[in-house]
Amino acid sequence: MGSANGLIATEGKQPLFSFGLISDVQYADIPDGRSFLGVPRYYRHSILVLQRAVKEWNTKKSHKFVINFGDIVDGYCPKDQSLSTVKKIVDEFEMFNGPVYHLIGNHCLYNLPRRKLLPLLNIQSFESHAYYDFSPVPEYRFVVLDGYDISAIGWPQDHPKTLEALKFLREKNPNDDKNSPTGLVGLERRFLMFNGAVGKEQMEWLSSVLQEATKLKQKVVICCHLPLDPVASSNEALLWNYDEVMNLIHRYTCVKLCLSGHDHKGGYSIDSHGIHHRVLEAALECPAGTDAFGYAEVFDDRISLYGTDRMQSTDMYFRSSADL
Repeated sequence: MGSANGLIATEGKQPLFSFGLISDVQYADIPDGRSFLGVPRYYRHSILVLQRAVKEWNTKKSHKFVINFGDIVDGYCPKDQSLSTVKKIVDEFEMFNGPVYHLIGNHCLYNLPRRKLLPLLNIQSFESHAYYDFSPVPEYRFVVLDGYDISAIGWPQDHPKTLEALKFLREKNPNDDKNSPTGLVGLERRFLMFNGAVGKEQMEWLSSVLQEATKLKQKVVICCHLPLDPVASSNEALLWNYDEVMNLIHRYTCVKLCLSGHDHKGGYSIDSHGIHHRVLEAALECPAGTDAFGYAEVFDDRISLYGTDRMQSTDMYFRSSADL
């Protein structure tokens, strides 16, 4: 059945629930700047984007929750202001009349170590892990991945996960500056210090969560700051072991959508197993008076993202078992 028929079939149907979303606010009380690619960044304006988002989400009155896809403050935030700036942005999120779920990103970790960051983001964690799951309604489960589980940022310098990440980068990236992709080709360009990987324990946890979701006949939405599909993202923004993670996910038919941030321009794809991948446009790159946030309506057969301004709207219909 094509999308047109799908639209007719779902017309007039009420969604099971809806939720708000935003990514890469990267606020800092500093003058505007540019990314390493020369894209303008509006550090002070991004908090206004968030404030308008919260106001809009509250106006709807029906959103079950909001998800922040990471990088709430920027790496250029003066370090003596890191703690107060993170608190300031968290307070803005708390103005939403409902639960807020946070993901961690590289810029969060440039500002604060995990042990300080996770309590501020209300991420209940064991040994500073930032992965968790929740089920807003019986039919759906959201799985939040920690894309900086194996990472050279955020953990103490002598932590096994830091040492593992640095060893990995030495093997994969010959540059002195491990944030430089110079000389790296194609998908190898993801092996940069501002990215990270999902570790072995988290992979085992993910597998067990997907097994349980399958038994409960739940549809699953995967959330990760780092994108998981090269077609939806630039190579430089991908999770180091996105292929390993997706090989695991593809063993289960319950996963319908992967949502990410990090690659500020945004992107969209449907992979070979019919899973939708939506990378969200960054709030940071909104010029004055423009926005990048949205909300999603969740149905049994699709998820429809309604974006504001720079955030593109996307209708994502699920393939049936027969299609696959």
